[in-house]
Amino acid sequence: MSMNKVTIRDVAREAGVSIATVSNALNGSDLVQPKTREHVLDAARRLNYIPNMNGKHLRAAQTHTIGLFVTSMTGSYYSDMADSIHYLCRKMGYELNVFIADEEKPLLPSIQSRGIDGAIILFGMLNPEEMKRMKASRLPVVFLDQEAKDRCISSVIYESYDTGRMAAEYLLGLGHRNMMHIFGVSHNYDSIQRRAGFEDALREAGFPLREENILVGRFEKAAAYRSMHRWLKEHDALPDAVFAANDLSAIGCMEALREYGIRVPEDISIIGCDDHLLAGYCTPALTTIRTHMERQGTTAAAELFRLIAGSEGRITRLPGDIVVRKSCAMHPDR
Repeated sequence: MSMNKVTIRDVAREAGVSIATVSNALNGSDLVQPKTREHVLDAARRLNYIPNMNGKHLRAAQTHTIGLFVTSMTGSYYSDMADSIHYLCRKMGYELNVFIADEEKPLLPSIQSRGIDGAIILFGMLNPEEMKRMKASRLPVVFLDQEAKDRCISSVIYESYDTGRMAAEYLLGLGHRNMMHIFGVSHNYDSIQRRAGFEDALREAGFPLREENILVGRFEKAAAYRSMHRWLKEHDALPDAVFAANDLSAIGCMEALREYGIRVPEDISIIGCDDHLLAGYCTPALTTIRTHMERQGTTAAAELFRLIAGSEGRITRLPGDIVVRKSCAMHPDR
């Protein structure tokens, strides 16, 4: 059965329930028990059922509500993002609802059940089949962590590859050669791109990044602290400099170094990324690459309103710039 020919009646037959139950389950109605709703959604997924959104869009256009879909609200990045989106929503007369989505479940059914005009998504990389269904739904969507463009889909992303190159070139310019990188998480777009840009620039300069000098930071202060602490216990010779995938990782790294009596920047230089609020207040003040997080939120909201108004999707890239503070210094031997 082809995806375009599957109807709500087919889903009802597959699930062994009434058409009304399927309709209520797909729309997130409280009339359906959670177990039944999941059973219906499983049937819809097996049949590759995509609801006809035309009528829903006519109704939803009056809700003046958009959804922000994330997998976590831990850390200031998410709250800053939500605040910047909410600011523009208020100016446009819209409400913002924030949903914490489950990475283990398909995203589209959750979005379609919320009765929203459009969605801003920070969820991780969708697989090709999920993206195909997202495009077929015709729901206005803006991604914050992957490159996608279609009739109703846009992306607002950081130029994270260039950010990684910028960090490498800055440290190389200070005479550093033996580098370390603390990356975020393996499935995150910005983490992947920042690492790739950093590694490529070092390789081109003739100083490739050593595998043992790549640590896991998970974009978290505590995780970066633990990784750096473990590395220091197992190695004697310090790298010249560290590029952390975000500022919290850089700060966690500095705390581990401080416990070992290692001075920043006298013994090792550190550069972060994002220009977190704490970056200018830690000791020493952190040199970092400002990614303008608040700009990503307001730009994404403006782009979503443009899609809702009927414009075509596009990809917007946000450049970063270095903020020089006190955590990096010239290599003493060069």
